[in-house]
This record gives sequence, C-alpha cells and structure tokens, in this order.
Amino acid sequence: MTNLFERSSTVDCDQNCLFAYHANPGALNRLIPPWEKISIEKRSDSLSVGSEVIIKNSLFGVPVRWHAKHTLLDSPKHFQDIQLSGPFHSWCHDHFFEPVSSTESILRDHIQFELKFGALGKIGMGIVRNKLQSMFEYRHHTTQSDIRLQQFLSTWTTNAPLRIGVTGSNGLIGRRLVDLISVLGHKAIRIVRPSSAVDLSDFPLSSEQVVWDSKSGFRETATVENLDAVIHLAGKGIASSRWTDASKQAIRSSRVDGTQALVRDLSSLSNPPKSLVCASGVGIYGSCEDRILTESSPTGTDFLSELARDWEQAAQEYEKTGNRVAIGRLGIALHPREGALAKLLTPFLLGVGGRIGSGRQYWGWIDVDDAAGAFLTLAIHPECRGPYNLVAPEQVDNQTFSRTLGRVLGRPSFLPAPAFALRLLLGSMADSMLLASTRASSERLQKLGFPFRNPTLESSLRHVLGR
Repeated sequence: MTNLFERSSTVDCDQNCLFAYHANPGALNRLIPPWEKISIEKRSDSLSVGSEVIIKNSLFGVPVRWHAKHTLLDSPKHFQDIQLSGPFHSWCHDHFFEPVSSTESILRDHIQFELKFGALGKIGMGIVRNKLQSMFEYRHHTTQSDIRLQQFLSTWTTNAPLRIGVTGSNGLIGRRLVDLISVLGHKAIRIVRPSSAVDLSDFPLSSEQVVWDSKSGFRETATVENLDAVIHLAGKGIASSRWTDASKQAIRSSRVDGTQALVRDLSSLSNPPKSLVCASGVGIYGSCEDRILTESSPTGTDFLSELARDWEQAAQEYEKTGNRVAIGRLGIALHPREGALAKLLTPFLLGVGGRIGSGRQYWGWIDVDDAAGAFLTLAIHPECRGPYNLVAPEQVDNQTFSRTLGRVLGRPSFLPAPAFALRLLLGSMADSMLLASTRASSERLQKLGFPFRNPTLESSLRHVLGR
C-alpha cells in the first residue's frame, strides 16, 4: 500500500531563488537534521536527471545505506528523486516550488512511499511519520532561515560570488559554515593542516582544500591569493581533556601561536585577504555573576580569559596589512551530537539531569547555525571591526537552561550536579567552563540587523533536537 506524506511552507523569496537554493552545492548537507548520524558516501551536488546520492545512516543501531537517483527536473518548478535501494520498499519524493508573488513562494515536499515487510511493516508507520514530520519541519525552517540570511547579506554580495577561507572546517561550527557558504552561492576554501586533510566527500564539491602548516606555511599560495575573507576557527578543543599544565600549554599554543603564524603567512601573500575573522570566546570576561557583559566590559584573569585576550591580540596584528579584523566571541554552540549539549543529553534522557552547581550562573549560548551565520556576517559586512559577542538575544541561567531542556525532552530536571563533585572530576575546568557566570549581550550583533533564526533557548533546542 502506497502512503503519502506532504509538507508545505511559504518562503520569503521568489520561485527562482527558492529553486536555486536547493540546486546549490551544500544544500544536501544543510538539510540533514543534526540529530541524525548521517554520512555521505557518494554525492553529485547536482539535480540533473541521472545524478545519484548514497548516504549512510543507522536504524536502531543497524547501518543502513540509502541510494537515491534524480529522475525528473523542470527548473525552477520541480525536481524528483526516487530510492534505488534503502530502508523503504519504495520511495518517490517530489520537490515543488510554486510562485505566490515576487517576494513569496511555496515550498512543497510530496512523498509517496511503501514500507518493507508488508503488514508487519505497518507497525512502524507511526514512527516513520513522526520522523518525517520532524525532518521536514527542520528542513523547511532551515531553508527559510538560510534564505533570510542570504537576503540580509545581499547588500554586500551583489557582484561575483565571494571566496572565503575557513580554518577549523572539520569542527562543529566549521562544517556548518562551509556548507552555509556553499549553499548561499559562494566558494569555501578549506585551510587545513597536513594531518587534517581528508576526503572531500563530506563537503560540497564546490569547496576547495589547501594545506597549511604553522611552520612551513601554505603548500601552495595561488588558492589563497585575493580571498575576500578568512574565518579562523582552528584550535585544540578546550574541553577535550582535563586541564594540566601541559594540556593548557597545548591549547594556548594551538590558538595564540597558531594565529600568529596564520597572520604572518596571510600577510606575506601578494594579495592578502580583505578581512580576517577570528574566533574567541565569551570566557574572556571571566565569571561576572548576573552583570550584563558587552564587548567593552573588562576581561577576567583566569586561564580562559587570558587565553582569549592573547588570542584576539594575535589576530589584531593582521590590521597592519591595512585590512579589516573582526572577532567573534562565541558562546556555547548548541548541537545534539557535539559540544556541551551532546554531553548533557544522556543524563537528561535517562531522567537524571538537572542544574549544575547553584544553577544561578549564566551560560552564554547560541544556536549552531546562528553561530555559523554570525561568523559569515562578520566576514562579509564591511563595517564589522573588533569584537562581537556571538550569543543569542535570550540569555538564561543554568537552572532555566536545565528546566527548558527537560521540558523539550519531556524529562524531569531535578537532580543537581554538585559543584564540589564537578571540581573533583574536572579540576579548575569546572570553575571556568561550568560554574562561571557569563551573561554576555549580543546587542552589537543585533544592531547590525542580524537575522537570528532561533533567538530563544526553547526554539533552538526544539529545532536541533527535532522536538
């Protein structure tokens, strides 16, 4: 028996713009929900008839490959893909783009499918429909939000597509950023260390890769000449291991020394990038109770504060080339499979989550795609200089964060994690990263008109968790 699923949304752009978004490299990556552990084994980054995609997922822990083929294309109205092999007995997905006006169009996904195993397969129909509902809610919201960001940036991107270098592209935000750059019609240049050079199947085919080493510089410079911007995200993970003198020195070296070397090598190019955007963190302010922190607030004195301050100073040296430098002071980027949120999910799903320490400390947070969009904005906007707090407009204390996460997951959130236990487990890292209070304000970013896609904690959690 053939089943039908359909989802429609009105999107704030014309038909051609909406179709072009789906045709651009990076669209496949952008529209995969973050809660799904999916990898791409074969891609074409094309909607042309006959092009194929193979993705790898898991179903209840069992690896599943989905092999799909594009079978119809009627630009800019419609394209179709079908399953050649995969979890369904049959699957036919029609993507329709219907004009409403010069500023609006309708995105309509029409799916006909049959489950495997006949009558037995019908037992899982409710699960399948719920997964489709969550998936396409995510896809439509992401499409609308990406296009709004594209329209916001269009004031400064009216000429040829931009060429933007990205370090740290294998990281949480870097991957989302490379995909975002590509789907908005620009070209991402991945600047990678020799040990990080990877197969490009995880990235849009339009992206390029250039190898750079802090000691020997760029393996070849032609690719990085005359870039419009470089967004520098690379650095050893701050929470990847317990802090010791050796691990803190490694963290510092990867950020401060690495940034000094990158600035040196970019500055020596014949045509250096027009702007450099460097990551930093709201930890630069230290722990400040409930005081609202702006970019002009004094910096702290602990390890993270001194690290961020020296990191930013290293990046600011690039101004000596006569080009622009902007700093993105990042809060906790919310993603269900990486970073702080991923570590919180297991205890909350088991019903043993709750506030950390007193719960009165503020956690600066931001939706992972708002973080990527903000870094791209700092790279493109010609007036962006100096530091910007990359956090959401709604900032909450840890107790409110915990209650909101519990509510979104439908789980209790009453079991606290005592401060003394965290200090025993993590040492000084607990005070700097979990118990410190950083109530950072994003007012400077808001004044640019930046279009936050998920400005509240609950909207962001529901979006990235598919709830």
